[in-house]
Amino acid sequence: MDQALLSALSFAVSIILIKSIPKSEFGYYSIAVAISLFLISVQNAVVNTPLAVLLVTKKDLDKRQYVSSLCYGQFLAVLPAVCLALVLIAVMQYRGFDATQISIAAALCSAVVGLLFREFLRSYLFAEGTPIQVLKMDVLYVAIFMGFLAFTYLFWEMSVAAVFIQMGMSALLVALLFSRNLEYRIHLSSVRESYRENWIFGRWSLMGVCITHTQNYSYLYLLGAILGSLAVADVSAARLLLMPMMLVQVGWGKIAVPHGSRLREEGQIHRFFKEQIVSSLFFLVAVAVYVVLLLVFSGALQNYLLSEKYSSSFRYVVTWGAIFVAGFITMNASYGLQVMMMFRTITKISFFTMVVTVGSAYFLIQGYGIGGGLVALLLGQILLGVGLWISFGKIVFSIMEKQSVTLLGKDEKLKFSNPPP
Repeated sequence: MDQALLSALSFAVSIILIKSIPKSEFGYYSIAVAISLFLISVQNAVVNTPLAVLLVTKKDLDKRQYVSSLCYGQFLAVLPAVCLALVLIAVMQYRGFDATQISIAAALCSAVVGLLFREFLRSYLFAEGTPIQVLKMDVLYVAIFMGFLAFTYLFWEMSVAAVFIQMGMSALLVALLFSRNLEYRIHLSSVRESYRENWIFGRWSLMGVCITHTQNYSYLYLLGAILGSLAVADVSAARLLLMPMMLVQVGWGKIAVPHGSRLREEGQIHRFFKEQIVSSLFFLVAVAVYVVLLLVFSGALQNYLLSEKYSSSFRYVVTWGAIFVAGFITMNASYGLQVMMMFRTITKISFFTMVVTVGSAYFLIQGYGIGGGLVALLLGQILLGVGLWISFGKIVFSIMEKQSVTLLGKDEKLKFSNPPP
């Protein structure tokens, strides 16, 4: 329900912008969203993912101190970085840079604090096993954000900059309301200790995030650099049609990692391995059905949802469906390795596939345009998925073999100590 709600919100915002702003500006919006996702991914690597893995090992008082230290400690880096970025943007404005690009960059910087605060609380509440609290928080977030959007749409001029400012304000308001259980008096020593513990896993996860983002979004940046923002708008409109599938993928990760960590502590990692396989098959079927429905109703969707200027976007729907399936299957293996704290393995495999993806994207975009960029992305996802699943499978079967040997040894001891009459 939570991911359906966020999917509907993201979808609605994109459709409003498609109907309200020039196509080139929608291309800038797509690039800005990719940058915001990268910032959240960095937070996930250093803060949220280690939190999901380690929280289950903490007791009551230590848990509260640990979570609060992570929450407020991240802003010791974020706030100075935001201020510095705004100063640089102001300098760029006086240097004669494009006014639209400047306004979008400034709005994104202003929204970062609220976006990261809310995303941290979502990860923490999922890790605590209280998804109903996440749903309540996101319902309120959507209500506030949609109120801002409705006011802007009716009484002001809709723009990408306005959307990001309102997004950040809504996230910050909601995060402040749902952060009541956090400790407000935190010592720097506690912050250092919490991040030192996270950094053991977070350093490899951070490298992995940078590599994965480069692999997943290099096609978008290369399209913008080689073909311009109009090409970015076309491919983003096609991707928009499959937005529900993307948010299901993101939402599953919020549940899978804490759930897998609990099963790891209970010695049932083989069960988690099977669940990841089954969920991958379900997602494959769901995407196939969804893509067929999109193609069947493509005429109506073009007339009522998008517009004539985005008519070429539908030719990329099938390719995007394959990319989302490959991405989900790949991420399921990644979640498994994260649960096993094998961040170094993820990083090493991802680096190889990132090089393949970026290199092939550069040449295929020049030769085949948008379609070439998407093929390069699909190729990278398949290679990454194969590597991660092989590694995850080896670890699981190794653990199962050790458990079998241990049980066999116990049976032999039992027979020896209790010989038959």
